Amino acid sequence: MKIPKHVSLWLMAAQDLRRYKAKTLAIVVPLILVMATSSFMMFTRGGFVKDAGIARAFLPDVTVQGIHGGRVGEISIDLKPRIEEIAHVKRVIPRVWGYLPLTIDEVDASFTLMGLDLNNFIPSERLPWAIERGFFLVPGDRNKAVLGNGVALSFGAVVGDMLYFADEDTLDVGDTLQIEDTLGNKGEFEVVGILNSDVQVYSTDLIICAIEDARSFFGYAENQASDLLVYTDAPENADMVAWEITRLFKNTRVLTSKALTDLVKEAFGRRGGTFQAMWLILLVTVLLLVWAQSAHISVDVSKEIGILKAVGWQTGEIIEIRMMESLIMGLTGTSIGVLVGFVYALMGTPGISGYCIGCASIYPKFPVPVHCDLQSIVLLFILGVMPLMGVSAIPAWLAGIIDPDEAIRS
Repeated sequence: MKIPKHVSLWLMAAQDLRRYKAKTLAIVVPLILVMATSSFMMFTRGGFVKDAGIARAFLPDVTVQGIHGGRVGEISIDLKPRIEEIAHVKRVIPRVWGYLPLTIDEVDASFTLMGLDLNNFIPSERLPWAIERGFFLVPGDRNKAVLGNGVALSFGAVVGDMLYFADEDTLDVGDTLQIEDTLGNKGEFEVVGILNSDVQVYSTDLIICAIEDARSFFGYAENQASDLLVYTDAPENADMVAWEITRLFKNTRVLTSKALTDLVKEAFGRRGGTFQAMWLILLVTVLLLVWAQSAHISVDVSKEIGILKAVGWQTGEIIEIRMMESLIMGLTGTSIGVLVGFVYALMGTPGISGYCIGCASIYPKFPVPVHCDLQSIVLLFILGVMPLMGVSAIPAWLAGIIDPDEAIRS
């Protein structure tokens, strides 16, 4: 059975790459590094962007914060009934929250304490919080808390310093959480539930309690809140309500759910930009290496080409086999690089997880989100193969026009 011409050329290209292993590895290994860097950056950034998109579904339509001296501060709850009078506003919920700077196993960490108005708060399908164990808070609960998974695991891993009292290795329902942050704020809570969430960037570091307990912990006055969560009768009315709040109330910062989502995407996008710059530098380096390796035709290779042309090979066939060599190297390096990057991302980007997440000490047990789709895979292969093919075009043409007599006599 006769082998088709292009298949024969493909097999010869693969054979040439095996014969000149050093040259092949000099190109493929750096390409693997380039594509691994690009792929894990793309997959992790995609994970954060996806989580941000999911989180938008349960964020309040509008968040209102107070501004004091140009800085975000407390807001008066007296604004709540006035905001509820605005058209399309369905409900306004005050919230008190803040960060808890702690030292855990000699590592600086931070968690989020959030107090909700339980008399006005209605858990619904819009919220990301699924109770893994125990139950959620109910009106009238005091000195009780629901913990994110990261909090339960982190505090449970600490021994001493009066940070918690628990019967087992991790905090669980029925245990007592005692907190004293580095600012001197103290609180004691009975754990009534443990949260689980598809969007762990939102809830893993969270401690939810009654708004009265949060006020006491942070020293807020009875009529103060950190912000007001505004829910409208339809998401498309959020911008109109936000504009009206801005017009009626001075010294307020008004954020829609879209604005908050864009802030998350921008924050993680900036981190991805560092790796994009690194990827670009590495790619240029690989392309220069490919050019140097391809443009330099050794005496042995020159003689081989001369012999092939002497026995009837055409210039186009020589160019095609050289381009196939580049295509094989591009596909091989890109495939291995994408696989390595994907595995590295699934492992939680060890060594740089703090940079990827932005606050590894805040999320000691937080897995880096990963999202891989067909569009990303196709884009990675285009980025890995096409530049390599483009750089190889001119060296392939130069090899194809070698004069067979001169090549054989050289």
